[in-house]
Amino acid sequence: MLFAIGFVVILGTIAGLMLHFSAITLRQTSDNYLATQGELYAKSATEFAIQALESRDFSSDGCINRIDINTSLYEINMTFHYFLMGCPVDCNCSEIVTKESNGTVMINTYVKSKVDNIRYFRQTLQKP
Repeated sequence: MLFAIGFVVILGTIAGLMLHFSAITLRQTSDNYLATQGELYAKSATEFAIQALESRDFSSDGCINRIDINTSLYEINMTFHYFLMGCPVDCNCSEIVTKESNGTVMINTYVKSKVDNIRYFRQTLQKP
């Protein structure tokens, strides 16, 4: 009788450990999925920002300083910093003296998950 009770207790302990490790693995898989998806959102948002910059006439339309995108799972915020020879008033920019770097834009992309505490940051330099 004692042997049967000990056997049941050992099986219960093993089953509990199996459930615990299964839950941890499931959580890690979910976090990896959300992190990868956030990274892909950051890449896509950066490409969108580059397209928006290249289709813009800065002499008449001015500068883009911020783009915010909200999806059901993520908040994406992009800020822009320009490197120009002669900064316009409405631009977030730094004055430079080299003609080769004139018009370069630094795009900072922040992706934050609404579901979990997953964040991703990407910084890109682009010369449209």
